[in-house]
Amino acid sequence: MNKLISIVALCGALLTSNVQAHGDHGVISGQKAVSIAATHIQKMTFKDAGFEVGKLDESWKNIDKSQLSIASVEDNFYVVSASNASNEDKLYFQIAKNGQVIAVKNKNNF
Repeated sequence: MNKLISIVALCGALLTSNVQAHGDHGVISGQKAVSIAATHIQKMTFKDAGFEVGKLDESWKNIDKSQLSIASVEDNFYVVSASNASNEDKLYFQIAKNGQVIAVKNKNNF
């Protein structure tokens, strides 16, 4: 019984240290956040993705990546801004450091 408990404790310790060693995997760069926002803009011209801004009009289909930039870097997320030159609209994407799009708004008030 003591051997079984020792083995279970050893396995638990090994698994815990392995998880801690890989804690920073999945953290995206600012450039990746911009790329994710660009992809979401294209998707949002076809359908409402459930964000505050709803479905985007056709003018957003022609947005170039040069019209997107990092507006701010926070502890847990990036804010990416996108400018539409054809109608002077702006969008702000709140993108978690793991790459998940949390929110899309017309104002940078995250």
